[in-house]
Amino acid sequence: MTSRRDLLIIGGIIGAVYGLRAMPWNLVLGRGPKYFAIDSLPPFRTVQSGGEISGASAAFIGLDAPNGDAEARRARAAAVKSDLCGALFGTAISQDVVPIAYFSEFRCPYCRAIERDLDDIIATDPDTIRIIQHELPIFGPSSELAARASVAAARQGLQQPLRQRFMRTPFLADQRSVLAIATSVGLDTDKLVKDMNSPEVQAELDRTRALADVFGFVGTPGLVVGHTVILGALPTPLLRRIITDEHSMPQVAC
Repeated sequence: MTSRRDLLIIGGIIGAVYGLRAMPWNLVLGRGPKYFAIDSLPPFRTVQSGGEISGASAAFIGLDAPNGDAEARRARAAAVKSDLCGALFGTAISQDVVPIAYFSEFRCPYCRAIERDLDDIIATDPDTIRIIQHELPIFGPSSELAARASVAAARQGLQQPLRQRFMRTPFLADQRSVLAIATSVGLDTDKLVKDMNSPEVQAELDRTRALADVFGFVGTPGLVVGHTVILGALPTPLLRRIITDEHSMPQVAC
């Protein structure tokens, strides 16, 4: 169960994030974002201003140390570079669509905030934006369990309903709570458990971790909006401006 202290911490951070979004960023930003090429990752670029991220912090309780698999991670990062756009965005991205690769963690309060922003942006421009979900569990076994469930739920076409329940429910995932939520959104839990433990789901999580290593995502949320790499939750007007700028560019190819 999530402690009262954890809930207060998460609530305070989310409040701060929404407070920042309420500021008149159109005045603060002036003429718009400044972009800088990432020389080691053409054709990608980044922006001058970073956002707020969640990482391994003393504010979060019961976090496990990362596994000692540095060599394997380097090998996987090298492998995804051979088809970087495919690993990020998948296939069938048309010229008129801006793909947004979204890296998230269920215990990340900034992810909860930016997901609402993304929902609002998609609602106003649904035909020209596509979100590609990447689960990046960084806060130990509870986070990994929820991430596995999310990836497995995609095999039943119910990833987003499950994710929405996870994001709106302050909890530390365990097998019983995950299956209870899965049942409530109509998932076949026997199939879900089987898929959660499958090599295919493990491979997808490994690929996401490799992409995070390639792009330097040391926390969440992380976004790759077309050509633009963003670490952290940016103010909504700035995110909208980046998407607008990406619409004017050729389809990303790498």
